[in-house]
Formats: sequence, C-alpha cells, structure tokens
Amino acid sequence: MEEEKIFDMCRELIKLQKQQYEIVKREIDGIINNNIRSEMYIERKLDEMLDILSFYENDETLLTFRKLCRYYYDINPQATADYIMFYKEQNDPEGVKFGNNKNKIETDKTKENEER
Repeated sequence: MEEEKIFDMCRELIKLQKQQYEIVKREIDGIINNNIRSEMYIERKLDEMLDILSFYENDETLLTFRKLCRYYYDINPQATADYIMFYKEQNDPEGVKFGNNKNKIETDKTKENEER
C-alpha cells in the first residue's frame, strides 16, 4: 500500500513536470523568435529547465535546453557555460549527452579573453 502511494506521487510529479515543460517550452520559443535578450529572464528559463530535467528528461526536453543554451551563448557565453556545467553535474556526469568537452569550454573562455 505504501509503495503504491509513492508510485502515485512520482507519477503525479512527472505529470506536473511535463505540464511545466509545455509552458516553459512556449516561453523559450518566444524568447528565441522575438530575439529577447533579457539575461535575467533567460536565466530564469534555464533554471526552470534544469528543474524540469531533474524529473522529466527526454530527447525533447534536453533539445529545448540545448536550444536555449545555444541562443544564450551569443548573449552571455560564461553564464551559458555555467548552466551547461550545472546540467552536467546534475544529469550527465560522464558527459554522454552534452559531450565530455571541458577543454572546449576552457578554449572558448581563453579565446574570449584574448579578444578583449
């Protein structure tokens, strides 16, 4: 009986995360389509996506997160790299989904500093 309650709670949590994802996905599409550059707003969506990916990760949710990261990289490369690291620490410690490419991030940081 207790196990059934736990399974029901987990199912409900996943259902809520899926609903939240649908809302956030529309907002992310709006950010990209309308070329919104508010760092605070974009980072809030990245935070929401990290929460969603904790419980409801699949190809579509990961693709949405990556799409927003690619968009945000042109606005704030360092913050984008930080969000990718947060994701990797949380969901991808072996670097399978985002690639095990610490050197690429370090290279990007070095290149950015040289350009300044």
